[in-house]
Amino acid sequence: MGTALAALLNGRARKVTPAVVRALRHALPDSTILVSEDLDQARRHVRELIKQRPDVILSGGGDGAAVRLLNLWREGGGRELPIVGILRLGTGNGWAHGVGAPEFFSHVPRLARMNGEALPVQEVTLVEVENHLCHFAGVGWDARILNDYQRNLDKRSSQLVGSRLASWLHKGARGYFYSLARITVPEEWMRLHKEGQARVVLENLGPEAFGVVDGKPVPLPGGTPLYEGPISAGAASSVREWGYGLRAFPHAGLKPGFINVRIYQGQVLDALLNAARIWRGLDVKGMYDWFVTEVRMRFSRPMPFQIGGDPMGERTEIMLRAARERVRVVDWRAAFATT
Repeated sequence: MGTALAALLNGRARKVTPAVVRALRHALPDSTILVSEDLDQARRHVRELIKQRPDVILSGGGDGAAVRLLNLWREGGGRELPIVGILRLGTGNGWAHGVGAPEFFSHVPRLARMNGEALPVQEVTLVEVENHLCHFAGVGWDARILNDYQRNLDKRSSQLVGSRLASWLHKGARGYFYSLARITVPEEWMRLHKEGQARVVLENLGPEAFGVVDGKPVPLPGGTPLYEGPISAGAASSVREWGYGLRAFPHAGLKPGFINVRIYQGQVLDALLNAARIWRGLDVKGMYDWFVTEVRMRFSRPMPFQIGGDPMGERTEIMLRAARERVRVVDWRAAFATT
């Protein structure tokens, strides 16, 4: 029996255009292709897909769309998470790049040929935080950039004159770099001088933990905090790439069933000076990694927080764990190698 494909697209995503929807429906005429314009509609669509039980659900609209699908699936009582095929229809396309998804319109004809075939998958251990499934979450200046980006975008869209053009100019990579240079760095610098650098206590709550030495997991003794000291950014991830080619977690996935926790103690200007090395996933001074199943981070002051690339305000404490559920994601790179 062949693979049955369905698709759930985020209709509010900039790259999910009417042309994209038409192309997908033309390529997969016998498949269910659903487009959601808001959360309530996405929830109804996911419940419909739970009833249909397709073999693979194609997700379009970025990492956030895939994360939303997984959480709504669990909320709707799906027995196990579906196989997800992530399409390159987002902004940063971190997860899509990681599994080898090509540019969308070159992908569509291949999807038509693959419909009915068994597709290769990667099994991913998910991060769970605040009862939310995701592939990464964290605090610090990276989360601050996301919060500043959203704040700047909201400001541009609400201005009285030229709001549509301003919103377009400040979306995507342009908007992130603008927010970084004009908002995040100056405000972080002022906060650093006013309040000093934040500190964190990282506690292992699971039965075992591993450090990383020469790119390999090494068992650690229990009984003491994994880390206690300054923090500029801290996160947990189960994928290596976060978008735009940023290899934020080069060791993610080396320890199946565990999540990779990383803390960077360098200040935001240190990160800018080391941006090229950090972007490529190379080691820099002040960067520390662990593999855990559950940890708690307690901060000396409120820290900007993000889940799966979505800004979530500030937190003084977070708990991160390896989720009970795992998700199988279509490995497009392997699929294309066999066609």
